[in-house]
Amino acid sequence: MTDPCLLPAGTRIPVALGHSTVVPSMDFETYSEAGYHIDPHTGKVTGAGPGSKGGLGVVGTPVYAEHPSTEILSLYYDLKDGKGRRRWLPGFPNPQDLLDHVAAGGLIEAWNAPFEWYVWNFKAVRLLGWPVLSIDQCRCAMAKARRYSLPGGLDNAAKVLGTPRKDPDGKRLLNKLSRPHTPTKKRTAHRWTPATAWADFCGLYDYNGDDVVAEDHAAARIPDLTPQELAVWKIDQKINARGVLVYVPTLEAALDILGQVERKYTMELSQLTRGAVGSVSEIAKLGRWLDAQGCPLPDIKADTVREALAGAYGGLTYEARRALEIRDSLGAANVKKLRKIRLQISSDGRLRNQYMYCGADRTGRWSSAAADDGASNSQLQNVTAKGPKTARCEGCEKYFGSLAASGDAPQCPRCGAWMFHDLPSGEWPIEAVEQAVEDIRTGSLEHLETLWRAPIATLCGILRGLFVAAPGKKLVCCDFSAIEAVAAACLSRCQWRIDVFNTPGDCIYTRSASKITGTPMAVYEQYKADNGGHHPDRKKTGKIAELASGYGGWIGAWKAFGCDMDDDEIKRQVLAWREASPEIIEMWGGEYKWCGPGKWDYRYELHGLEGCAMQAIMYPGKCFSYIDITYGVHDDILFCRLPSGRFLHYHRPRLVPCEDKLRRGPAHSITFEGYNSNSMKGPIGWSRMETFGGRLFENVVQAVSADIQAEALLRCEAAGYAVVMHTHDEACAEVPNDPAYNVGHMEAIMAERPSWASWWPIRAAGWEHQRYQKD
Repeated sequence: MTDPCLLPAGTRIPVALGHSTVVPSMDFETYSEAGYHIDPHTGKVTGAGPGSKGGLGVVGTPVYAEHPSTEILSLYYDLKDGKGRRRWLPGFPNPQDLLDHVAAGGLIEAWNAPFEWYVWNFKAVRLLGWPVLSIDQCRCAMAKARRYSLPGGLDNAAKVLGTPRKDPDGKRLLNKLSRPHTPTKKRTAHRWTPATAWADFCGLYDYNGDDVVAEDHAAARIPDLTPQELAVWKIDQKINARGVLVYVPTLEAALDILGQVERKYTMELSQLTRGAVGSVSEIAKLGRWLDAQGCPLPDIKADTVREALAGAYGGLTYEARRALEIRDSLGAANVKKLRKIRLQISSDGRLRNQYMYCGADRTGRWSSAAADDGASNSQLQNVTAKGPKTARCEGCEKYFGSLAASGDAPQCPRCGAWMFHDLPSGEWPIEAVEQAVEDIRTGSLEHLETLWRAPIATLCGILRGLFVAAPGKKLVCCDFSAIEAVAAACLSRCQWRIDVFNTPGDCIYTRSASKITGTPMAVYEQYKADNGGHHPDRKKTGKIAELASGYGGWIGAWKAFGCDMDDDEIKRQVLAWREASPEIIEMWGGEYKWCGPGKWDYRYELHGLEGCAMQAIMYPGKCFSYIDITYGVHDDILFCRLPSGRFLHYHRPRLVPCEDKLRRGPAHSITFEGYNSNSMKGPIGWSRMETFGGRLFENVVQAVSADIQAEALLRCEAAGYAVVMHTHDEACAEVPNDPAYNVGHMEAIMAERPSWASWWPIRAAGWEHQRYQKD
């Protein structure tokens, strides 16, 4: 390939099934004290994040860019005009050719373009008077890489592509020159400058220039986003830049309560263990103390602790149980979001840049964070919707923590009334959230414990309520109804499931339970009429079956979703689910197909998604389809074409001989190279991974659901519904507090069917309020 740095802007380089367009590029290096605390007396520098980490990874790009200490150290750019790379340093004359290019609306590409966009507009525009750079002018090579199923980190992507990599010494230079350091006797300042480390700064400038080369070479090997994908990426950037408003006074009060809880419970833990364990973070010490108490555990991970509290490892002494309760409480993942959110709020109170385009493995779904480039944020996509176990008083009609297991006098702690009722498990209405917020705002842990009993669960429960609409506006939020289940049914043409989703009031979980157990629907309907709630089979059988079985899950998958049946019963129900879902099983596919009537009557036949993928690998250049999904191999990449026309990518696919589980004959497994970010599926990083029919189906279903979500976001934005938060099946918009903007209108926009899914039973439902909540 011709050196892309020598090609003029606009040149199109053929890549895979598309092309890569040569675009002018740039890269900043910066210094900032954002995310660090510098003691005014001693000069000691400490990170503000967990483990004393600081910097960009802790505060996020928007806060980093607007921090008053942030400054540009160097800028390299290449306009692809034949003049090569150019360097600009503070104090140099303005890079007028670059400024003219931006002012004229010219395109600029960067690896992780949002960083360059924020630095340019927050520093170069405000302090140097440079022209504004719009998001529409930006192109992101990292976004291309993620869409192409490559690592998001430039060095990792370059390693996979075989293109020039970043200077390995750059990490040392950045660590030294781009952040503050505790002064020493020989160096009294908290930062290095060109005057005190000229050689290192020269190295940093060279590193900055080499970065542009590495970015250009990698970008040239990655196909451009399609027009539809580019439109989605632009909307993604605008949603990220818009951010969501956080009610900071409540957040500050919650953090104060959290500090009180940590101090109180840490002191209690120390007293329980007689000083052997000083905090919940002292894992090894806690493990040894539990051993000495006769309560050994294999580890102190969150799941193990909960299993121990549930009795999985035998009886616990009072001290051991209480120590584990404290560990479980203070180790709650959601409560840690309070500090992360506080660190990442911009000066106007909005939380920005929380969504990663194509951040999820291969499917094109958004993620909250990405493991391959050090990104870290508040993970809004998994903010809990649960609070403590809750009761409601019949007297004052207010909410408080359930007294069911306390042994206390049965009366309302607010008004003393004795008539109250516990809410169903998991129910946490917005009215309870607002009352908990009021109680937290008092600043009294004692008051909170009296009313809610479980302060950490209460703090977790108000997380969603921290996100609010700006004055004069409201939040309108809609989510799709079982979008992945709808996609699975329609892609596989499972008609009884499609009928369920086309029938208002029908429930896929109840219908599935009926199919599995053989219980007539009339029995379940009568139970609901008599008892006012669903039959237990809906949750313990139907719901678990639908969540655990759709992608080939077996006994372990059911247990992961909370099934407590014995293995034989789970196996029976899994097989019953599969018997009721032959279309889905057929779509998974494989190498051997049952041809009946005997149990072992199989013939070798490549079928379904797995069979199509295998044939595509066997015969590169040819396409193999199953219903709406097509596989083909080109340039040593297995492409999967979705109904929307978008492609999924599996790099360097291979068929590896393996043993058929049922010993029906010779068999093969599909392997490919990809970046794994899920430790449950193997080591983190780029590696050769294995896939199969159920997982291919999962990839397709999730990818198609993401396409439906992406098109809905585009429609919402076009209709004036400014999206501020979204998950895989939900969009939350901040709109004027005007009846013209309403939940019914947004539901209709969300439920519009793409042309490629014109007959699918897509529905959406939602709410409107000043405060974010779970419907």
